Amino acid sequence: MIIEFWIRYRHLLFRKNRKELDEEIQFHLEQSIAARMRAGVSEPEARRQALIEFGGIDGTRENCERQHPRWWAGIVAKDFKFALRGLLRNPAFAIAVVVTLMLGIGSSSAVFTVVDKILFRPLPYRDAGQLVSVGLVAPIEPQEFMLGGSYYEWQDNQKPFVAMTSEIGVDACDLNEINPIRLDCASVEHNFLPTLGVTPVVGRNFLPSEDRPNAPKVALISYALWRTRFHRDPSVAGKIIRIDGKPTEIVGVLPQNFEMPQTANSGCVVA
Repeated sequence: MIIEFWIRYRHLLFRKNRKELDEEIQFHLEQSIAARMRAGVSEPEARRQALIEFGGIDGTRENCERQHPRWWAGIVAKDFKFALRGLLRNPAFAIAVVVTLMLGIGSSSAVFTVVDKILFRPLPYRDAGQLVSVGLVAPIEPQEFMLGGSYYEWQDNQKPFVAMTSEIGVDACDLNEINPIRLDCASVEHNFLPTLGVTPVVGRNFLPSEDRPNAPKVALISYALWRTRFHRDPSVAGKIIRIDGKPTEIVGVLPQNFEMPQTANSGCVVA
């Protein structure tokens, strides 16, 4: 209804502006004619020359109206109405168009989200521009990796880096409680977060002794998990939860803006 009204009555909306525009064009035309007559040109010739210079009153009026935003709005409304009528004549084609647009917009948004996180948005770490990832690559393994013995030897003898740390990767895990949920868990070295410049908002970081194979299981939970599962309980550090059936002590909570590759919003980092 709104579009129909605009198409049918837009000339009424322009009427006042068009009258003022005609008066202004006529004023400038008369001024041009008078200037030529003062220079000794006869009135008919002066009028002819002025009209040639203006390009005709109708053409001048149309060019001026095209500069008005409402003129373009009318053109867009007319095109939209024409397209809508065409779609209504063929509902099947209209549905196909809508579905195509939905898929296109959705896929574009998903691609931009990934590209924005990888290429445009800076990493939420201290001195992010100085962070590098090192490792070995192999045809059968798409992700870079490092053998344990080589890593420790390199860590003990390397000189270029201020600090080195490691993480095993992100895997699915289960929080086994009354209402079990699936999480994303990452196993990291005790100095992983300090190397990134990340400090827990609640509790503490991992300790070197917690890297030992038989050490008690400890974890830092994500801010999202702390908010949804533990209702921002400030005394959450020290609580025992069961991850994949194993008792695990919560030692802290990660910052809200903490990001880890391939990690979901609800998850934990395990030492």
